Amino acid sequence: MKIKNIQIKNFRNYPSLNIDITGDTIILTGPNAVGKTNLLESVYFASLFKSFRDDTEFIFLKNSNSLELGLVLEKEGQSHTLNIFLEKREKIYANFLIDGVKTKRRQAQGFISVVIFDPTDVDMFTKTPESRRKYLNMVLSQKNPEYLDALGRYKKVLFQKNKLLQDIKAGRNNGLDLDVWNEQLVSLGSFIIAERKTFVNFLNTGIADVYTTISGFHRPVEVSYETLPGDAVAEISQSFREKLLALSSREKLLASCLVGPHRDDFSLKSDGLFLSPFSSRGELRSQVLALKILELEYLSKGEEKPILLLDDVLSELDETRRTFLLKYLQGKFQTFITTTHPLEMPAQHITLTPAVVEEEEQEKQLEN
Repeated sequence: MKIKNIQIKNFRNYPSLNIDITGDTIILTGPNAVGKTNLLESVYFASLFKSFRDDTEFIFLKNSNSLELGLVLEKEGQSHTLNIFLEKREKIYANFLIDGVKTKRRQAQGFISVVIFDPTDVDMFTKTPESRRKYLNMVLSQKNPEYLDALGRYKKVLFQKNKLLQDIKAGRNNGLDLDVWNEQLVSLGSFIIAERKTFVNFLNTGIADVYTTISGFHRPVEVSYETLPGDAVAEISQSFREKLLALSSREKLLASCLVGPHRDDFSLKSDGLFLSPFSSRGELRSQVLALKILELEYLSKGEEKPILLLDDVLSELDETRRTFLLKYLQGKFQTFITTTHPLEMPAQHITLTPAVVEEEEQEKQLEN
């Protein structure tokens, strides 16, 4: 999978931009605040229809209520186009076209697979469990559309159950419908947990070796997923029901659902001990980098590889890790790299400057 052209209109600080992509490695150079990360974000948004930084409403150019994204890409040996149109009214409305044909969101989402590594990822294992759950959801939603659908339905059922628990606590409901919502949570949640376990099992087949190669430090490393017991969906469902029954009184007291994939977490361990509390910044970078490399492999489908977005990451890595990463990526993945300083390496080099953005803004104003 390779991007051949990117067109954006009214996205972040860009009134308009049209860039032809001719290389496998694309280096976006320019000073801070010129829009390098915004360009990467447009590619990320074209895959997942969400920002990796803010709520969707913040991606619109200031004083604009509409935006457009257009990508030309090569996929499975064929040329395709993906167009996204957003309009901000009382809420945000979206339309999607693949090869000029209007397409439902579910079909368009994940048409492009991406993996992003930005400086904040170094803190993945020191952030809240919610951020790590979002990471799992982001990866698995690209891999399996059924996961994305189940996740959306699960969130709606969870909202309804929590609302019912609040009504029970306030004496506005006798709770007779609670079992109905619980059974829906079990069905959807067990599938979600099973998919997450499959991904974690994949990570554990290679994370120790990749970490050793990157860091030069040999130690046993494993991903530990904290969730309900069971491997198959049926086993997880049984554990789910038993846990719900055991915590039923407590859930009513707290007016909140205490069981399910929305409470899960994962971490890296070595010999049973959590790694992050004892890791330096360099070690944390190696851990996350190992995770991202395996994510690239997980999202690959035969010859179809995801697109890698590296947002000012090379400056965060020492020479050993930087050399390993660039050698590993060479010829395998189309990679976009942002940097404030030019990199001496074979690549398509694109320089972004404040003047370019300002000129485009002036042209837009003249047209209006």
